Amino acid sequence: MRVLAVTNMYPSPADPVYGSFVARQVRSLVTTGAEVEVLFVDGRRGSWAYLAAVGRILAALRRGRFDVVHAHYGLTGFFAGFHRHPLVVSFCGDDLMGTPDGRGGTLFVSRVARRLSWLAARRADAIICKSEGLRRALRRKADRDRAHVIGNGLDVTLFRPGDRRGARERLGLLLTERIVLFPHSRQQAAVKRLALAEAAIAELRERGVEARLWVVNGVAPDDMPDYYRAADCLLLTSEHEGSPNTVKEALACDLPVVSTDVGDVRRWVDHADGCRLVSPDTKSVADGLIEVLSGRPHVDGSKVREILGGTAVAKAVLMAYDEAMAARAAPGRTSGSGGARAAMADRRIGRMGEDA
Repeated sequence: MRVLAVTNMYPSPADPVYGSFVARQVRSLVTTGAEVEVLFVDGRRGSWAYLAAVGRILAALRRGRFDVVHAHYGLTGFFAGFHRHPLVVSFCGDDLMGTPDGRGGTLFVSRVARRLSWLAARRADAIICKSEGLRRALRRKADRDRAHVIGNGLDVTLFRPGDRRGARERLGLLLTERIVLFPHSRQQAAVKRLALAEAAIAELRERGVEARLWVVNGVAPDDMPDYYRAADCLLLTSEHEGSPNTVKEALACDLPVVSTDVGDVRRWVDHADGCRLVSPDTKSVADGLIEVLSGRPHVDGSKVREILGGTAVAKAVLMAYDEAMAARAAPGRTSGSGGARAAMADRRIGRMGEDA
């Protein structure tokens, strides 16, 4: 299996965190025997990067014998669809949910990107959504019905329980501090609702509970396990999410999680006692933090490690690739019309009639 992975998120020496979950999935696919070439589209440089990517993708497809194109993020999927190869599109979050503008709406540019993402879904031969909420955000019922819900996997050789005292010493933290980990950049403050997290910590102090909000970003993925082991809990106050890696990573390290009920967080915290889902208001978040911090409950993340470790996620992605190749090869397929799926359905109905 030869895969051209087209992504607008991918780590580099200058930014080792950006798109690390895509790199992790690529590595897991390689362990199954797949050959993966990554084509990085740095959309942070401007919209021209996506337009230029069309030519880069076509050149790569002419140069190599690829079985499937896998586009990560809906906007990337739209610009990665101008060819005849089987196309898989993974939707990750803002591409279907939109980016909050901080005033109760979404940014105009993200509304445009969401419409292009819907078009990418229509044209894709197979669809992957990181969470059930993202699947429901697809515009067409036909796309929702055929979408695979596949979260990001974990390297459980890294993300696993460890020595809390040693982690604190390595990171220069006091052993007596109560530390609430908030692993998001301040540039994401609106969607992550950093102000809500800060207000909840301030309320803790008003109630006589000392705790420090530890805002962490830009840490290399291989170094993050120490941060989870050193903290007393993870706090997630996001307005929306797809399938937040931080929650799964924290649970895999047996760290309690206090989170708003966004994305697929509920699915994962249900596998580990000692976590709390809270409403997106200061009192509820503060109540959840006090409950967790006062008892520092033991969290058993073994089930999370079992589900997300190894090659389980890679195998699910490979199944989506097989579906895409079958759909593209189906007679009567017309690009963007769902013709392949209709043809496959017609054949199934025909066989049922013959059996009758």
